[in-house]
Amino acid sequence: MDMNKTAARLKQKTITVAWIATALLSYCVPAHAASPLDRVVAVVNKDVILDSQVQQLARRLQVSGSEVTDNNKLLQQALNNLISERLQLQAASRVGITPDKASIDKAVNSVAASNNLSLEQFKQALQSRGINYQGFRETITSQLIINSLKQRRSNQDSTVSDQEINDLITAESRQITADRSYKIQDLMIPAPANADIASYNQAKRNAVQLRKLALDSKDFMKAKLSNSSATDLGWQSSNNLSFAFLAELAKLERGQISSIVEDARGFHILKLVDHRGGKETKSQQVRVRHILISSSQPNAQAKISSLRQQIVGGADFGFIAKANSDDTGSAINAGDLGWSDSKRYVPEFAKAAETLPVKSLSPVIKTKFGYHILEVLDRRETDTSRRALELQARKLIQTKKQEQDYDAWVQGLRSSAFIEIKEP
Repeated sequence: MDMNKTAARLKQKTITVAWIATALLSYCVPAHAASPLDRVVAVVNKDVILDSQVQQLARRLQVSGSEVTDNNKLLQQALNNLISERLQLQAASRVGITPDKASIDKAVNSVAASNNLSLEQFKQALQSRGINYQGFRETITSQLIINSLKQRRSNQDSTVSDQEINDLITAESRQITADRSYKIQDLMIPAPANADIASYNQAKRNAVQLRKLALDSKDFMKAKLSNSSATDLGWQSSNNLSFAFLAELAKLERGQISSIVEDARGFHILKLVDHRGGKETKSQQVRVRHILISSSQPNAQAKISSLRQQIVGGADFGFIAKANSDDTGSAINAGDLGWSDSKRYVPEFAKAAETLPVKSLSPVIKTKFGYHILEVLDRRETDTSRRALELQARKLIQTKKQEQDYDAWVQGLRSSAFIEIKEP
């Protein structure tokens, strides 16, 4: 399992309108094809579910590859799905979710296009299969309503903890570190000779103390306790490292020190000196300071030009920024915006930040905020693989939580609803 496969599984759980519509086109029967003898099989609050609707959905589930093969169980699954759908539609109605005609038309046209048909050809195709076009639109409308309800519910915050992110990265560490090599230094407290609890706990306490020494030491390899060892492992392929080591290394950036890693040999504290290979995400960062004069100020352009001339004449940039810049957040830091990816800035500002020679003053730059002068203090390339990994993990966990929360919410609707299942 890897994080891309995890994302794919989560994505597969989200059934799109187009997929449902295409499935309906392939193996649906008319939504309004109930015979005079059609009977009510369930009542959901004030809505009814008909036997023909259950039979229809059961056939769709069967053709679409349901793992359920027993006919009675398949009918029960179809009934449960329809009850859940009605509860969601009722909830959506209570909060005023109603798709407009344009959205429905767009969804139907999208299905027609996905089948390489014009709308008229699509209607004919439905008719040739005995499918009522209006009933088809109602099915699409229901799915649009439920999708909107899910979206509204998913906008509620699902908090993801750092521990949850680390746990997912740990679980996927073998795949994350594939084809990567690490340059590692290792401090170790050996496993106790006596396999008793007291000896084990003492060794672990020593490892905690050794890690504190390592964090405080200017030279990692010189951190030492009486029975500890320090080994420069050099470059090691991920294929040759234990899962315990990889689970920690996947979380580290260059120069960082690991938590305590336990294996059969003892307790380890690792320092990631460097790494190479594998998938890396590079980011160009700049450190910029600037002065902003808002365009709402009278004679803003003339004022910024005057300030620039003062700096060219020898005035201190930081002093001028503190006294004049309308960007109060950076003004208190002498105009310094700190390290940042230049892509975060508006285009005109970003272009100057990316191209201006270091330590040189820009010409006056106009953006939607006003008029700027800026100086690039420094540039650097950073490895943002860890950050990208954390963002991916957070998104996956949040999506899963939102799905679980939504499923629990629908179950709550079911618990509080009036549902009557009619006997055959």
